[in-house]
Amino acid sequence: MTQRDTQPDDESMLLVLPVPVRIRDGAMLFEAQACNGVERWAANFSSLIIAVPVIPESLVQADGSSTWADVSSLPCRGRVEFVPLPWAYRWTTFLKVYARTRRLLGDCIVRSRYLQFAFYGLAGDWASVAAREAMRQGRAYALHTDNVAHEFSVHTAAGHGWPRRLRARIEAPIMERYHRGIVRRCALGLWHGYDCYQAYSPYCASSHNIHDVHTKPQDVISEAECAEKASRALRDPALRVCYVGRATGIKAPLDWVRAIAHARDQGATIHAVWLGDGPLLEELRALAKELHLEEALDTPGFVSDRATVLAALRDAHVLLFTHLTPESPRCLLEALISGTPIVGYDNAFAEDLVLGHGGGVFVTLGEWRALGDTLAQLAADRTRLADLIAEAGVNGRRFNDADVFRERSELIKRYLP
Repeated sequence: MTQRDTQPDDESMLLVLPVPVRIRDGAMLFEAQACNGVERWAANFSSLIIAVPVIPESLVQADGSSTWADVSSLPCRGRVEFVPLPWAYRWTTFLKVYARTRRLLGDCIVRSRYLQFAFYGLAGDWASVAAREAMRQGRAYALHTDNVAHEFSVHTAAGHGWPRRLRARIEAPIMERYHRGIVRRCALGLWHGYDCYQAYSPYCASSHNIHDVHTKPQDVISEAECAEKASRALRDPALRVCYVGRATGIKAPLDWVRAIAHARDQGATIHAVWLGDGPLLEELRALAKELHLEEALDTPGFVSDRATVLAALRDAHVLLFTHLTPESPRCLLEALISGTPIVGYDNAFAEDLVLGHGGGVFVTLGEWRALGDTLAQLAADRTRLADLIAEAGVNGRRFNDADVFRERSELIKRYLP
């Protein structure tokens, strides 16, 4: 009997994801943007099994930066089965529930025609466990990730105490070898962004550099709207700068503030906004006050309304970013979709986004003074700024959720037997 003979004949798909589900008062809640992803996958497959960890309520209350939606409201709910998995990021918990959870994932694999796993770590990484179970069953699977996990874990731990930093240093080489093993055995690698593609494609015969966006076709700035935006940029008195995301160490928010202050010190008039919360938000605010940027910088914290976030991106002349790790932040794509050039630290993901299309300017990683110089130059040279806005608008029209999820779905159906 062949592998295909043992699989369901329909177009069902199993997704094992790191995005958590929340269970409250008997209701199952999923992150709102992830709900959009469920709908997009359901538009391309007959049914879905989505296996995700259940986040403890104490962590939900401590964070507060997610917008949750009841999965019962999903239009495709009748074709989607959510399978709750243990929250097991401590090794003691992970080892205790490993065998039982692997059996559960094995059953999900048997019941699914296509398999896609989003791997992300070691303890608690059920996607990697699912990949190992798929190997045991002789099943083909696709892998997906939007960061280079072993490097990401070290950078993420940098702002924490020594026990976490030590654990990250010990686990990183183990994680690299572990993930390399499941990548070598996968039938399809869907690497979100060129940093991930560079890291994992050498070990995967069928690798694709893909983009993961949740903006709708109607969210993309039109040619006429982008032309009007570029025209306004020629005469606006201040250079409007924004960033959307959490203020964490891997985003280097203090470098972001220093770059703005450096541009201001060179005579540039700038108004900036950081939309998002995070553990370094108070440090960001304190540094802004120390550098006398109170009038030039707004930090409203987490904004749950998606329309408000997209409006801020569209209103900005520049998305300024200071990312330190090899990952693929969605905000860069959303900026281009909004006709907003991306200006920041050089990395493979950003370079690939603008290659052959334009709409970005980059400086060497960590050089916040050079980033400030770039802002000052754009504030002074409005023709150059207007040209970048026009390039970003053309570039961004390549991206919307319907197209990118359709492309990924077609790849899965093509490469998985």
